Amino acid sequence: MALTVNDISAVDGQNQMYANRAGNRKTTITPFSEVLKQQEKNITASEAAKTAAEKENISSKDTSSQKAESISAGNVAETKGTTGTKNSDGTLTTTLADIFRRASEKYGVSYDFLTAVAKAESDFNPNCVSSAGAKGIMQIMPAEAKGLGIQDVFDAEQNIMGSAKLLAAHLKKFNGDTTLAAAAYNAGSGRVKQYGGVPPFKETQNYVKKIAAYMKEGVTVPDKTVTVSPNKLSGDVTKSQKKAASTSDQSGTDGLNAVAATEEELNQSMVVVGSGDSAVKMTYGAYQRYLELGSLGVG
Repeated sequence: MALTVNDISAVDGQNQMYANRAGNRKTTITPFSEVLKQQEKNITASEAAKTAAEKENISSKDTSSQKAESISAGNVAETKGTTGTKNSDGTLTTTLADIFRRASEKYGVSYDFLTAVAKAESDFNPNCVSSAGAKGIMQIMPAEAKGLGIQDVFDAEQNIMGSAKLLAAHLKKFNGDTTLAAAAYNAGSGRVKQYGGVPPFKETQNYVKKIAAYMKEGVTVPDKTVTVSPNKLSGDVTKSQKKAASTSDQSGTDGLNAVAATEEELNQSMVVVGSGDSAVKMTYGAYQRYLELGSLGVG
């Protein structure tokens, strides 16, 4: 680092000469060696301050990250693997509660939040089909199922795991806020961003209140045994899913900008995705969710 001094010729010997010429008068010229020492002290102090600031900033980021992770995770279930039985044909005989526990652990979503959404969506009915065509326990649209990696939307294992993956993406996008994540699950994250919070739609407003109430009261998962076919969404069902979960499972980016619409338009407007025999009809709100799958990083 270059040092700038007003009089670089002012070395110690010359300073002494100036002092002799001045007689008893004190010189105002500072020896170059003293200037250098002072500059070195200033540089050291500056670097120390910078290092301290960087450490403080890193510490602050770590704390914020840990806080966000804690908020997002909530009371995430911990398992040592499935309590069910693996069958020779590759299927798994297990319980709904166990699937929710493993989904909670794998995707880092609160068990209470996950089961509350399931209660609100289908009341835990694996064969539930809505008038709009949403299917399974957590009401996944056919087009959404494909993006999430669900091969059989009526398979409780795949449906719950895929839904947990989508909820995890919403939680990450909204810093662990379950209210906003629930609103996004119902109306789309683009809508949540557009309105800066829960959209002013009666259905969504009631939905988030219902989820909050279920989480506060606690939801009892039906004591039901099911035979399912786990796929890559589940990972190894015989082992703990805690280490299997990764940030890529919960990655997300900004959603698409939503087109403004009234509540009536959102609830009544229908769109058709695809053509011919593969065409799927869905509500505009469901279509918004379908479009977001890619941007949320869950496809």
